[in-house]
This record gives sequence, structure tokens and C-alpha cells, in this order.
Amino acid sequence: MAIVYDGPVLPDDLTTFVRQVPVPANYVLNSVLPDVHVQTNRIDVGQITRTNRTARFRAYDGALHVGQRDVSQVSTVTLPPLSDSLAQGELERLKLEFARTGGTNQAAFVEAIYNDAEQLTRNVQNRMELARGDILSDGKFTMLSANGEPVLEADWGVPAGNFVTTATLWSTTATADPISDINTWVTYYIGLNGYAPGGMWISRQTLNNLLVNQNIRTAAGTVLGASLMVTRTTLDATLDQRGLPPILGVYDSQVDVDGTATRILPQNKVIFVPPAGQPFGRTVWGVSATALELVNAAVTDLSFEDAAGIVGVVEKVGPPYREFTFVDAVGMPVLDNPRGLMVATVA
Repeated sequence: MAIVYDGPVLPDDLTTFVRQVPVPANYVLNSVLPDVHVQTNRIDVGQITRTNRTARFRAYDGALHVGQRDVSQVSTVTLPPLSDSLAQGELERLKLEFARTGGTNQAAFVEAIYNDAEQLTRNVQNRMELARGDILSDGKFTMLSANGEPVLEADWGVPAGNFVTTATLWSTTATADPISDINTWVTYYIGLNGYAPGGMWISRQTLNNLLVNQNIRTAAGTVLGASLMVTRTTLDATLDQRGLPPILGVYDSQVDVDGTATRILPQNKVIFVPPAGQPFGRTVWGVSATALELVNAAVTDLSFEDAAGIVGVVEKVGPPYREFTFVDAVGMPVLDNPRGLMVATVA
């Protein structure tokens, strides 16, 4: 396998192109776990267990109180590779035509490479968004083999008490009491972290359950006057009046995993995350082996400082000789503050 450095699309140009492919508008979890680029393929994850202790008053000339330190733990994590490729039947057809016509269809040849690179970049973006949803759902990043066996699992250590289940599922809209549930969970969250969650992510099914819930309809009537119908605006006002976390987003995105439509966030869970400004997590992109090849190649301009992140190349394998477009990266989502995540099963 060799990178093609003299083809119609150079590695520098293809890498610049794939890095400019926009993330689909419905993929918004990088607002929760923002992208960070590092110049390595390993990261140190430091987790500090912070407790809201206080100082102590003392009498003049009295003994000084000796406080306790927060507990910290540093783990080294190797970033897994994330890549995709297309063996180009269409590209091969165009190459034959290119040879037959003496090089008069260069534009079509180039367009085929860029089209495949864009599709492959979307595939990488899809997989990383699925990984973000994975750790926001259970506090773990799990990578499966082709036959479904776990080959890597990073457990970020979310406390067991942060995974809760309502006594009455919210789908039982006549008797469920979401306001009481959320208040109980927020009280626990504050006791653990010293601050309330910044908000929650829910599914459309959960939103619909909340809008028709009898207890919420009653509560909304005490806030904005009696109404036969609770709207999203009314629901937001009801939560705000009671000092409860806002709904940050209604998230129902799905991706295709080996032919199966797969939700990125579970439909029956509510995801609580910290407020802005509090540490939580990130999506770390590192330096792939392909990027290092480009850095070390004298015919490319990619510097080590710019190596982190997704890269795109055309590669040749053989015999029999074939060329295909390859998009490569290393990275994974990371929870730096696992206590800031709370996951509630509500349906």
C-alpha cells in the first residue's frame, strides 16, 4: 500500500478538502463534547474528585485547621484509529477512459476522487457523533469488532448513583410526575457537584410525553393560567419557574451501522450535563499514522503542527493494482469530569 503523491489530487489538497467538509447541522453533540486537536496519538486524562469543603473560623491564637486535598487520578489513553476507504470502481472506469482519450477527462477524474473523499469524511463524522452519544448514554466509549465483540472499552468512571430510573415511566402520562423526578435528581446532582445541571437532552418521544403529562399541565396552569394544551414554550417556562434545568435540545439523529438504523442517543433517556464554564469533556483528535507519513514526506507541505485531525489521500495497492480514496484519523470522546454526567431512564 502506498500513498499516491503525483496523482491528479495531491494529499495536501485532499486533506485540506476533507477538513473543510462541514459537520451535518443535526450533529450537535460537539457542543457538549467540543473538538480538541492534540499533537500525539495518546492523551493523559486527569480526573479530580472535588469536594465543596469549607474553611473554619478559629479563635485568635487558636490552632489552624488542616484541610483535605481533592483526590486526583491521571490515566494515559491511546486514541483509536478511525478511518474509511472506497475502492473506486467508478475511478477505475474513469482512469481507463482517461488513458483512452489521452487525458482529456481530467476534471471527471478529479471530481470522482473529491466526491468519494466527501462521502468518507461524512462516514468518519457519523462514527464520531455516534461515539459521543455512546459515552453520554452510559459513561463509556465502546468499540466493537466486525462480529460485534468489544475490542476497546474506556470506562470514564461515572458514579453509579448518576444513573437513575423514574419510579413511574413518563410514558404513563396520567400519573407520572416528571417535575418531582427532575427535582429529586437535581438535588442529588447539586450535592455531588456543588452546582445544578446546565440542562438536559431529550428525545422527541420524551418531549411529547412531557407536553401531555397531567402533572405538568396542572403545574403549567399555576404559572401561565389554565390551558387545555401545553406548548413547548409553556413547558420551558414551567421548568424555569421551578428552577429546573432547561431542555438544551431534542435529539433524534440516527446513523446507519452495517445496514441498521441506529440512534445516537437512546430514545428513553434524559441526559443531564454541567452548565457552561464547568469542566466536562471533549472530543480529542490526534495524529494518525497516515498524517505522520505525510509529515515525513518531502513532497507534501503538511507540518507536524497541523498534523492532528482528519487527513485524506489516494492510495495504490497491488498487484493487482488498484487505487482508492482513504480518509484517516485517530480520536475519541473523553469525559474529564464524569460526575458531571447524569443519565435518567424515563420510558
